[in-house]
Amino acid sequence: MSMRRRRAAAAVLLVLAAGVSAGCNKLKAKQEIKKGHEYAKAQQYQTALASYQEAFRLDPKEKQLHKAIGYAYMGMYQPGSKHPKDLEMASKAIEHMKLYVDAQPEDRKAREVLLSLYLSTERFDEAVSFYQQMLQENPKDAKAMASLASIYFKKGDFDQGVAWLEKRIEAEPPESRPEIYHLLGAQAWDRSYNYPDIDPVQRAAIVERGLQALNKAVELRPDYFEAISYINLLYREKAKMETDPVKQQEYLATADRYRNQAMDLRRQSMAAKTTPTAEPAN
Repeated sequence: MSMRRRRAAAAVLLVLAAGVSAGCNKLKAKQEIKKGHEYAKAQQYQTALASYQEAFRLDPKEKQLHKAIGYAYMGMYQPGSKHPKDLEMASKAIEHMKLYVDAQPEDRKAREVLLSLYLSTERFDEAVSFYQQMLQENPKDAKAMASLASIYFKKGDFDQGVAWLEKRIEAEPPESRPEIYHLLGAQAWDRSYNYPDIDPVQRAAIVERGLQALNKAVELRPDYFEAISYINLLYREKAKMETDPVKQQEYLATADRYRNQAMDLRRQSMAAKTTPTAEPAN
C-alpha cells in the first residue's frame, strides 16, 4: 500500500507541477504580448513580432496571437510592392490573419483586413471565395456583392462584374439603384476606353450595356448629371467604332448634347448649394 501511495502522490505532484508550469507559461506569454503591443505602437514591428512569436511558443492555444502576428507582418509589408520580401511578409500576414478569422469569424474588422491583403496582393480568387462564403452566411449582403463586382472588373471579367452588380441592384433599396446603374455605365466606358483592342462585337455590346444602365439611372433620377456625363462619353466610344461617317457625326452630336445637358445640370446643382436659405417670416 505504501508503494501505491507513493506512486499516487508522485502522480499528483506531476499534475500539479504541469499545472504550475502551464500557469507560468501563460503569465510569461501575457508579458510577451504586452511587450509586443508596446513595440507595435512604436512601429518596431520586427521586435514586436519576436515577442508575439515567443508568446505563441509559450501559449500556442492563444488564438488572438494569430491576429497580433498578422498585424506585425503587415507592418513590415509595403502595400502594392512586388518585391519578394514584401510578398513574403504579406503571405505570412495572410496566413495568420486567416487562422485568426477562422477561429473568430465574428470579428468583421479582421475579415476586412484579410480581404484588403488579398486585394493588395492581387490574390483575387481567394478574395472571391471569401466573399462567396460571406454570401452563404447572408445571401442579401449587398456590400459583398459590390466587392465581388469590383474584383471581377479588376480581373477584366466584365460580364461577371455586371452580373454581381445586377444582383446588388435587387438587394439594394430603390433609392440606391441609380448609383449602381451609374457605376455599371462607368465600368462599361472604362472597359471600352482603356481596352480598345478587345473584340469589336464584344466592345459594342459593352457600350450598349453601359448606355442601358445609364439611361435607367437618369430615368430614376432625371437630374443625375454624373450619369448623363457618362452617356456623353459612351456615345463618343460608339463614334470611334462607327465606320459610316454620317452615323459617326450623329453619335458625336448626340454626345455633345448630353455633355451640355450634364454641364447645365451641374451648374444648377452648384448654384442651389450656394444659394442661402431664406429666413422664415415672422
